[in-house]
Amino acid sequence: MNFSRYKKINMNFSKFWKESFAGFVLKNIILALIIVVALAWIALIYMDFYTHHGDFETVPNLKGLYIEEAEMSLSNHGLYPQIIDSVYVRNKKLGTIIEQIPAANSRIKKNRPIYIIINSRQVYQVPLPDVNDVSYRQADAMLKSIGLSVSSVQYSPSEYKDLVMDVKYRGRSVLAGIRIPEGSSLVLIVGNGLGGDKAATPSLKGLDLEAAKQEALNNSMVIGGIVYDIEPMGDDDQYIIYRQHPAAGKTITTGTRIDIWLSKDKTMLDKVFEEDVDTEPIKTKTKTIIKTEVDEEFF
Repeated sequence: MNFSRYKKINMNFSKFWKESFAGFVLKNIILALIIVVALAWIALIYMDFYTHHGDFETVPNLKGLYIEEAEMSLSNHGLYPQIIDSVYVRNKKLGTIIEQIPAANSRIKKNRPIYIIINSRQVYQVPLPDVNDVSYRQADAMLKSIGLSVSSVQYSPSEYKDLVMDVKYRGRSVLAGIRIPEGSSLVLIVGNGLGGDKAATPSLKGLDLEAAKQEALNNSMVIGGIVYDIEPMGDDDQYIIYRQHPAAGKTITTGTRIDIWLSKDKTMLDKVFEEDVDTEPIKTKTKTIIKTEVDEEFF
């Protein structure tokens, strides 16, 4: 009785799978699930192989190395560098790596990039601020704020105490606006506030501004007002002095400021200005001679 019932159920179940529509649909669904599971399993095995699952490399420390050295070091680990930024850090060697991502001793897979930030290969240059006619303390603060320093101070005769008269870099006078490597040391020429001896005004006509500043300092004087007939456009070195006040040869106190006028037109040198026609008696042991600045003849 039970055997006949089991046989009948088995025949109905077999008929359900083979002849019924529901059995056909259910059979295809199961088959599809088996195929999906099999494909997923194969894909996981392939991904493990392709991504080197469980195969890691330790990232070496690249800080302080040059990019060429970093490439050689990383190639031994199956890695390679990729520069993402360049900055300037004064106390680091130029062109060396200052930061890396991931950090040293991190574990990553092979054939991955190491992102690096390098120090600039060139020193960052800053424009020199105009510190003439400001106090030494203020000038020192202005220079420090942009990464420059004052290595020494030289005092020169001047009617104004502690005012900056000139700035020197590597032994040469430099003008405001000139770009100087950050971290450079400068020498400030500062007035001592004491009236100096009498001296003849040096001739500055025909000189450019830099040469005139040096000539004035050599004579214990300083350049005062600067007037251009046409405002320079980066061609300052082409301008020459065609007028000065006080005029050349005039006796003045050391430390006095000399005002100058500049132009690119050399014919301006032939012009005569009111300070040039001033006469000054020059006393000698035997007689007094009147010197005229216009024609430089002695009478």
